[in-house]
Amino acid sequence: MRLVQLRSLSLPCVIAILLVSLPGHTVAAAGDPTPGGDELNPMYHGALPWELPDDAEEMVVHSVTDGDTVRLTYPNDDWYYNTRIIGIQAPEMDGPWTGEECYGPEAKEFMIELLPVGTRVWSQQDISDEDDNGRRLRHLFLVEEDTGDAYLISEILVLGGFAVARSYPPDDLYDDILAEAQELAETDDEGLWDACSRR
Repeated sequence: MRLVQLRSLSLPCVIAILLVSLPGHTVAAAGDPTPGGDELNPMYHGALPWELPDDAEEMVVHSVTDGDTVRLTYPNDDWYYNTRIIGIQAPEMDGPWTGEECYGPEAKEFMIELLPVGTRVWSQQDISDEDDNGRRLRHLFLVEEDTGDAYLISEILVLGGFAVARSYPPDDLYDDILAEAQELAETDDEGLWDACSRR
């Protein structure tokens, strides 16, 4: 079951309230150990856990292209698929068809840190299979091995200010969640909202 974010409160308050409301959980500040020995992962920027969707398939990170595109393989396979994360737009990197935008290098660096080569992710198709450039369009989840909690990677990126929420109908399964994440990131001046002229 998805834990609903409370839009009118600051991010630390939201986390504290939700942790208190869960049976068997106690409040801990980000980075502080909880009684069970777990720590809130600061790399997730306050993203809340999901149940892994039934239709998600396991993939492995081959490499990171930029802040919203990765190359994924199936386990024990060398063939990679260029995969564009749905629902977000990260700043561009310098390339043959794009110029470097503010916070592009930072977004890519964060993705490399969040999803190092060999990381297992779970890929979920929305409506479309590919974009006009032949890239797969997918929602991606990262699963904590010790807890089994799944985290929506696009939500992490938006909350940290490494990407902006962008709707790409008909692939809009998590648009509302990403819009709320962006409101929090803007309010807290996270990442590109602090470094770049986005307003």
